[in-house]
Amino acid sequence: MTTTKRSDSAIRGTRRTLIVLCSTIAIVSVSGVIVPASDHRHEGDDGRAGSVWVVNRDLGELAVFDAETGHVLDTQNVGAGAHDVCISERARSAYITAETINTVTTVDTRRLPLATESIDVGPLPHHCEPSHDGRTMYVSLASHTSTTGTPAYAAIDTDDNSVSYTATSSNPAARSHGPYPSRWGHTVYVAHDTGDEVTGVDADTGDIAFSIKPILRAEEVIPTRFGRKLWVSSRGDGTVKRIDLTSNTITGSVAVGVQPESVMLTPSERTLVVSLRGSPASLAFVDTVHLTLVGTLQIAGAGTFGDLAVMTAGGRYVYATFDAGTGGTGGVTVVDVHRRKVVDSWAYPGTGRPHGIWYSRRKPRL
Repeated sequence: MTTTKRSDSAIRGTRRTLIVLCSTIAIVSVSGVIVPASDHRHEGDDGRAGSVWVVNRDLGELAVFDAETGHVLDTQNVGAGAHDVCISERARSAYITAETINTVTTVDTRRLPLATESIDVGPLPHHCEPSHDGRTMYVSLASHTSTTGTPAYAAIDTDDNSVSYTATSSNPAARSHGPYPSRWGHTVYVAHDTGDEVTGVDADTGDIAFSIKPILRAEEVIPTRFGRKLWVSSRGDGTVKRIDLTSNTITGSVAVGVQPESVMLTPSERTLVVSLRGSPASLAFVDTVHLTLVGTLQIAGAGTFGDLAVMTAGGRYVYATFDAGTGGTGGVTVVDVHRRKVVDSWAYPGTGRPHGIWYSRRKPRL
């Protein structure tokens, strides 16, 4: 494994603060009826306390929502080409990838206004995922690094924000897209949307343990709790595929709709929720036992497009971003997974395409 370390202590981004005070925003429901956000009510104890962090890829901006009410707590400039956001609860920091400027911006999640710092990571930092202990943030790179000369991910140590790089494929034409670490931290599974491949990388040695292909435009992966199976979204053929990690073979495929991307397993692992990048924005629900599509749910109105999604720890709710193009207003939809029903929707405070999203049980304080 070829790795390099670089401290970010000498590289500081300009700290900017902007507090946005939001009044009630009118939004468009799935049915197309204009309703004020304050008219939405949540039934019972829904366990949605906390915050939702959303990146707008066109504005280069982060917006933080109250997870229960949808009120905007703060917005922050995080760099051109901002794409994805993940939080290390251990480090109490959010990490936002910015492809255009080849940086990862860190944001202190504890207090408002948000304070930011910048880490040079490149080239083209794309999707991210924290290790289960929060000590490492894995960032896929949408281009080859000069260090490895191959597709790679960057591993950021959340203690000191130093960076190392690890190759993810022996195919020079591949491009890493979606990384996901195993629960025990020894393997990082990586989907390659160019190269149509999923690999397993030994996080300790850098060895590529296995390669499975073809999976057309493999986007995102999620392993089952004990690491026996791996689910992969195949954007190129509109399916999700199940991989047996004992034999490293594809053992199931389910057609889910147009351009599947985010994949989320409920705690029982009997349901897989999938975000669809087509129009109108929708989610798909897969029965993982019988390998069948249970149904799809439209989460925003006509002319919208699906983006990414995240599930709460208890598996009850999914928060999903949607957009209406670069000049339109997108937002966040809240879906009750048990009932497969939209229970809330929030407009983004500005135009452009909301994309990366993360849910935290914590909420920053003033």
